[in-house]
Amino acid sequence: MGSIRLIKQHATVGITSLVVCFMLVQTRNDLATLHSWNRSFADVSLIMFAIVLIMGPLSHFYKPLRKQVVWRRPIGIWSAIHAGLHTIIILDGWVEWNLYRLFFIFTPPDQPWILHPGFALANTIGILALGYYLVLTATSNDWSIKLLGKKSWKYLQQKTTVLYTLVILHTLYFLFFHEPGNANWFKGPFVIILVIIFVIRIFAFLKIAKEKKLEKGR
Repeated sequence: MGSIRLIKQHATVGITSLVVCFMLVQTRNDLATLHSWNRSFADVSLIMFAIVLIMGPLSHFYKPLRKQVVWRRPIGIWSAIHAGLHTIIILDGWVEWNLYRLFFIFTPPDQPWILHPGFALANTIGILALGYYLVLTATSNDWSIKLLGKKSWKYLQQKTTVLYTLVILHTLYFLFFHEPGNANWFKGPFVIILVIIFVIRIFAFLKIAKEKKLEKGR
């Protein structure tokens, strides 16, 4: 029964996320196909990651949501899949698997490649984020719990703050600093997502701290 439920969850999350990605692509008709898909996969990955981050804290305010926390695993895995697709498009369609190009600003043909510190750092952060995401995804299963031990596995999975910081820094650069004048409409939603995550996690922390204090006082 558990396997069937997990398959249904992955099918639901996977199909829904791909449909949303396709819809986002339609909002970027002004871009080349490669870039419209590249950005859309990245946006969907971030949105899904945000959902993973707030589901736990929100369950402290809305108890029925605790039953839905089981969806965090498939949502997180599909978020990583979208991040991987975002990376593959860049590697295959943009830098053509010449990895050193990830650290250079593209110039017209026959012109020298220019090393750009900000561009290079942002892509390095993106690579680190993807690597960490793949580790979390690879261990998001019951087999890993048995292999690593519940305590070690839980410690690894709960360090999503590291991944969150890497993802935010990578996205922040390309939305606001790489081409400051770009008209990427995801700038607004990105800021809103940051605020929502911050507020929900702060209030959840305060609520948990208050509950712990009351428990000690009994």
